[in-house]
Formats: sequence, structure tokens, C-alpha cells
Amino acid sequence: MKSIRANLVRWTVSVLSLGLIIVVAVTYVLMRQQVDSQFDEELKQVALAVHLREDWIEAGRVRIARPGFYLSVRAYDKGGNVYFETALPTLPDDLPQSFREGLSLALTADGPWRVFTHVTEEGIVQVGQPVATRDQLARDLLLRVVIPMLFLIPFLAAFIGWALKRGLVPLEETSRRVRGRDALRLDPLPIGDVPQELLPLIKQINGLLGRLELSLDSQRKFLADAAHELRSPAAALALQVQLARGAHSEDARRQALQELESAIERIGRLVRQLLDFARLEPGVRSEPFASVDLAQLAREIVGTASARAEELGVDLGAEAQGVATVAGSESDLRSLVENLVDNALRYAPRESAVTVSVQRQVATVELCVVDAGPGIAPAERERVFERFYRVAGDATPGSGLGLAIVRAIVERHHATIELADAGPGANPPGLAVRIRFPAE
Repeated sequence: MKSIRANLVRWTVSVLSLGLIIVVAVTYVLMRQQVDSQFDEELKQVALAVHLREDWIEAGRVRIARPGFYLSVRAYDKGGNVYFETALPTLPDDLPQSFREGLSLALTADGPWRVFTHVTEEGIVQVGQPVATRDQLARDLLLRVVIPMLFLIPFLAAFIGWALKRGLVPLEETSRRVRGRDALRLDPLPIGDVPQELLPLIKQINGLLGRLELSLDSQRKFLADAAHELRSPAAALALQVQLARGAHSEDARRQALQELESAIERIGRLVRQLLDFARLEPGVRSEPFASVDLAQLAREIVGTASARAEELGVDLGAEAQGVATVAGSESDLRSLVENLVDNALRYAPRESAVTVSVQRQVATVELCVVDAGPGIAPAERERVFERFYRVAGDATPGSGLGLAIVRAIVERHHATIELADAGPGANPPGLAVRIRFPAE
């Protein structure tokens, strides 16, 4: 399991170590440059301090100002005859004589040497020093700087771990509060003492808890309404069974069985609608969207429902020519059209017409179902989308789930729905349901 604290400590120590390496490298380069500059100046000073006219006979050792380090000196004339040279340390035998003023780097069998040559009328003075001596000095100085830093890293790691533990206390407290929540306790988390960095997370958690509470309340209400709606058909089934059993004649038994069959059909339709509505609840994964020919779908559903329409004495027709494709779930769109056609056939009076039309426009595809029924008053047109809602005084058999299912499918497909009178000024006004889908 990943740990934020361990990751932060690991990353911090890694960055500090990388920073130390960079600091050491830069320090060494700068220190080496400083050592070179210092010793080059000493080479010059020693060379300029040698007076050939007075001191050329005295061969000896020249000590520089810094204790423990020596320079090698030799003097010679323009013909190459050596006046003198230091005994210890001595310049390498293969170090070439130079007759040009200035600093140079000479490669010898003992390694590279840094040499300063001073040219005068009396003769030439060469002062040299091994480059390895300078490297050793730079390394010794660098080691004195690095060792305290190396001891500092474990201390910093321990201090960072302690600081992170203290700093993550609000996160642990928030985690403890979230652990205390369940389906019975969905109240928001307190935000009064929450650090600023955790505040967006706490607000998102509170929003999630609020949505979860609304969802659970909606589910509880849905279950209660479903149980209430199922109670009446179940009671009717039991009553029709009793009537069929106690019938004294064949006609009475036949009538009871017909009523029983109708009750079974009603309860079966209610169960299907309940399952459809549960499948459309937010958070339930739907099938992937694909191209669906809404015109072809409307023609199929009208053809399937034509026998029922004929029994009811209703003229059911489709005006859906050509192809009108939308992006969506075919099963959801089929359920949508079936519910609209079912509602229209339930409310359409005999000898009237129900028309299902599909028209492709510039950026939309419009589905319209029109009937000549009693219609819906403008004040009720928003409430009829609530589940299990029935208009007062409506005696038509139904559960009040059809338009709720239609609304859920419309929202899932990012479409719009509108209820209007089918024929302005007509009596009854009828109902026109218009749904506009984004066209592909």
C-alpha cells in the first residue's frame, strides 16, 4: 500500500541528495578554480622574487607561504645553461625549458605540471608545481565541506518525517470522520478547522454525501411507491382468483378469468416499467451509444402496436420516411417510443388517430407523438414526469411511470422534451409530445 508520508520523505531525501551532489560538483569546480588562481599567483610571485645576479649560485629549496607545500624552481640563461634548481622537489627531467613569458601546462612522465616562466635580461626563471598537488588540496578542502552535509541528511530526513507526521494529522482526522459515515449517517463533514489544502476535498466529499443521501432517499421513496402500486394489482389478482373459484356458472368463471388475465397483464406491465425505471437510475451503467435509425425504430413499433390500436378503434400511423439517425442506446430509445405510443393509445378515444412522426432537421431529429385525447393542462405538464404521479380524476388504467421513464431516457440522451396541445382550439385538445435529439 502506498504511503503519502513515505513518498514525501523519499522524494525529499532524494531531492536533497541530488542537490548535495550538484552542490559538491559546483563547489569542487569553483574551489579548483580558486586553488588554481591562488597557486598561479604564487608561482608568479616566487618567479619574480628570484634575483639571478645575487642568488643564482645558491641552490636550495624554496618554501611557499602555505606550510606543507613546495614549489620547484630552476634558472637558466637563453642558451639553456642551468644556473641552479631546487634539490627537493625538483622539476621533472622531461619538463622542457621555455623562453616565453607566462603560464603554461606541461605534460611530463610524472603527470601534468603547472609552470610559470619569467624572462629577464639576466636569465629565465621557471617555477612549477604538479597539478596533482592542486587536485589533492581541492579534494581535501571539499571533503571538509561534504562531511558535515552527509551528517546533515539523516537529521533532515528524520525532521522531515516528523514534520510530515504532524502536518498530515488533519488528513488522518478527516479519514477518521469519513470512516464513521454509513448509509444511516450522511451528514456533511465539518469544515471549520480544515486546512486550506484539504478544503476542496472535503467540499467534494460533502457534495458526494449529499448526492448519495438524495439517491438513497429517492430509492426508498421509489421502493415505497412501487410497493404501494403493486399492492392494488396483487389484491385484484387474489380477488379474481377467488371469484373464479367460487363461480357458479361457466359465464361467471369466464368473466373472472378474463379479469384475471387483464390483472396479470397490468401487473406484468408495471413490473417491466419498474425494471426499466431502475435501469435508468443515475449511476447505473448503460449500453454504449451507437447510431440508431429513429425513423426505422418508429416504424417497427407502430407496426407492432397496430393490432392493439385496431382493437381499440384507433387509427395508428407513422410518418417516418427515410433515415434519421441519432447516437443512443437502441433498447432505451425503443422503450421511449413504446411508452409514448402506449400512453397515446390509452388516452385516444375511439375513431381518433394517433400519429408518430420522425423528422430530420438541420442539427436535430424530432420525434413527435400526437393523439386526440383529453390532453394535459399546462399546470400539470411538469408534474406528470414525476414517477407514480397521476392527474387528479384520471381513471385510465396506468401506473404513472410511462412519462417518468421517457424523461429519464431523454436526459440520458441529452435531448429535450416538450408537451403541448395537439390541436389549438380543439375539444378535446389532445396531446403532442415533441422530443428533439442531437442529430449525428
